[in-house]
Amino acid sequence: MDVSQGAPIALGYQCVRAPARVDDPESLRHAAAIEEFCRRRGWPLLAVHCDVETRPRKGPPQPALEHTIDSLRNGEASCLVVAALRDLCPSVAELGEVLDAVKQAHARLVSLDPPFDTGTPIGGTVGRMLTAVSGWERARRADLTAAARSKAGAGLDVPPALRRRIVRMRHAGMTLQGIADRLNQEGVPTLRGGAMWRPSSVQATVGYKRPRPWGKAGADG
Repeated sequence: MDVSQGAPIALGYQCVRAPARVDDPESLRHAAAIEEFCRRRGWPLLAVHCDVETRPRKGPPQPALEHTIDSLRNGEASCLVVAALRDLCPSVAELGEVLDAVKQAHARLVSLDPPFDTGTPIGGTVGRMLTAVSGWERARRADLTAAARSKAGAGLDVPPALRRRIVRMRHAGMTLQGIADRLNQEGVPTLRGGAMWRPSSVQATVGYKRPRPWGKAGADG
C-alpha cells in the first residue's frame, strides 16, 4: 500500500445489536465499507472492532469501543471510522461523550453515513453541533430521571450524614455492592426502615449514575 506521509492510522468500529449477529449481511457490509474507504484514502487500517450488545445487557457496555478509545488515547491510531453513525452508540444522548473522548485523544472521527469528518473544518462544526444536541438530550433525560426519583422518593428523608458518607465511599472507589455490604454489616437501617441494603437502594440514596467508561480517561465506575 502506498501510504502518503502523515496519513492517519485508522481503527474501524461497529456495534451489532441483538437479534443481529456479527456475520449478518448488514454488519459485513459495514465492515467492508470501512475497509474500502480506508483503502481508497490510503489510510492504514489496524482493525475493525465490534461490540455485540445482547438483551438484557450483561457486563460493561461496549467494551470494544472502550478499547478503541484507549487505543486512540495511547497514540496507536489517530482516526476512528464508522460506516454509520448509529453504529457508534445506541442513542444521541451518549454520542457527545464519545465525540468528546475522541477529541480529547487528539484524534478524528469519520462517519460514512451521514458523511462527515471531524478532522475537516466543516466536519468539526458538525461534530460540535452533534455534541451540543447530545448535551441537550442528556440534560432532558436527567430532568426526567430527577423528577421520577423525586416522585418515587416522596416522603423519604435521607440523613445528610448518611448521604455524605456514601458519597465519600463512592469517591474512595467502593462499589455499590461494597457500600451495601458495609452498611448491612454495621446494621444501618435503610431509608424505609428495613435491615437490608442493596446496590439499588444505595444508588437511589445519592442519585448515582454509572459513567460511561470512555467519558473520561481513567474514570472509575
